Amino acid sequence: MIAKKEFDVAVIGGGPAGCEAAIHAAKYGKQVVLLEKDMLGGTCLNHGCIPTKTLLHAVNLLFSINDSARFGIASNSGTIEFEKLRARKDKVIELLQSALLTRLEQHKVELLMGKALFRSANEIEVALTNGSIQTLYAHQIIIACGSHPRKLATRGGDSSHIMYPSDILALNSVPAELIFIGGGAVGLELATIMHRVGSKVSIIEIAPNLLPQEDSEITQILERALKKEGVLCYTGASIREIEAEQTKCIVRLSQSGDEQALEATRVCVCIGQQPYLSELGLEAIGIAFDQNGIKVDSRMQTSIPHIYAVGDVTGINLLAYVASAQGRIAGDNAAGRNESIDYNAIPRCVFTKPEIASVGLRESEAVAKGITVCVLRSSLAANSYATITNERRGIVKLIAEESGKLLGAHVAGTGAISFISECALAIRLGATVQDLAKTLHPHPTLSEALQEASLSWPVEK
Repeated sequence: MIAKKEFDVAVIGGGPAGCEAAIHAAKYGKQVVLLEKDMLGGTCLNHGCIPTKTLLHAVNLLFSINDSARFGIASNSGTIEFEKLRARKDKVIELLQSALLTRLEQHKVELLMGKALFRSANEIEVALTNGSIQTLYAHQIIIACGSHPRKLATRGGDSSHIMYPSDILALNSVPAELIFIGGGAVGLELATIMHRVGSKVSIIEIAPNLLPQEDSEITQILERALKKEGVLCYTGASIREIEAEQTKCIVRLSQSGDEQALEATRVCVCIGQQPYLSELGLEAIGIAFDQNGIKVDSRMQTSIPHIYAVGDVTGINLLAYVASAQGRIAGDNAAGRNESIDYNAIPRCVFTKPEIASVGLRESEAVAKGITVCVLRSSLAANSYATITNERRGIVKLIAEESGKLLGAHVAGTGAISFISECALAIRLGATVQDLAKTLHPHPTLSEALQEASLSWPVEK
């Protein structure tokens, strides 16, 4: 027998976007149901940001332990206990899932575990994990069903040796050799982890530089650091085919006109995500979407006024904290508010060694827009705290208009991810580099490098 329940707001997807949407709608007293087909927390919590950063913290701690002699500390070399490392990662996920569930309960959000299918623009059929069917009627609906890894469209790309990011995070042992296809944030963070636990790692990126969306001056610092550690980087390289053998695979690539063949036990494909659009019944309700995602306006409203879409399913800037912000906007609007999202100052962070962080325009983007820019730099080699911690590799690069208005900030170095939010706030508020220069920064801190760059603004004569 099919039972039907009625809600003010139904949210499809329990990742960062969906959970924030549900909680925000519930804050206004709305009766909210959250539908999740797999695991609460979505990709970010279970297969992405959180497990990756947990492992990165561990391997960086190992690196620090083994580098401690230069600080006058006599210690035995640290080693990785892989099972304990996995257990720690799983425990972090469990703790954060529990905290998320508590938040939902505190806001009286009803959670249903099951797969959602639109039956009409207001009706959703849910195939619950217990095997039963629940039909819901909702006055407002928020779609937050996320994305899935983009597959490799190359001959041999479906080999049994091929892995994706979630597979790396679930490994029981360390592969002897690993090739990462894709030199974006995900590929580089996973490559850092696997290199530091003992894999021989190679990275293949089709663009001329790693992290092709970032400032090339900044990414070159990271590439040099990776190569110094022993990671092999092949940029400007295209995959011809992947040839699978019994215990290994061969990746054939072309780089600068030269053909090369790389061997590895496994290959991890990290070429991005694509919106999850199938098996939802979107065609049946006539909502506007294409292969890039569901179409939304600044209010996160779709072509059907009472239906909103948020997070990766929109194809807009696939970052967890952007998804959360979109969810808050949609949750507020589904509850009767009139909020819009602002994408003008979104910080980007890569948790490699050194860290990479940026916000706003790159120098090349500003020049392409016809803006006369002033580029300000400071080196971490001159920073007191970077010297204390022996992390002197890196720079701060600021992009400003002739008036001094800050347009972009790009940082390579330890601590970059910690102070890039200051730059995001400055850009959002229309602040100038003169404002940054006049802002007192505590000493000794890495953030002083930001002030030092600002102080290089030309003085009036």
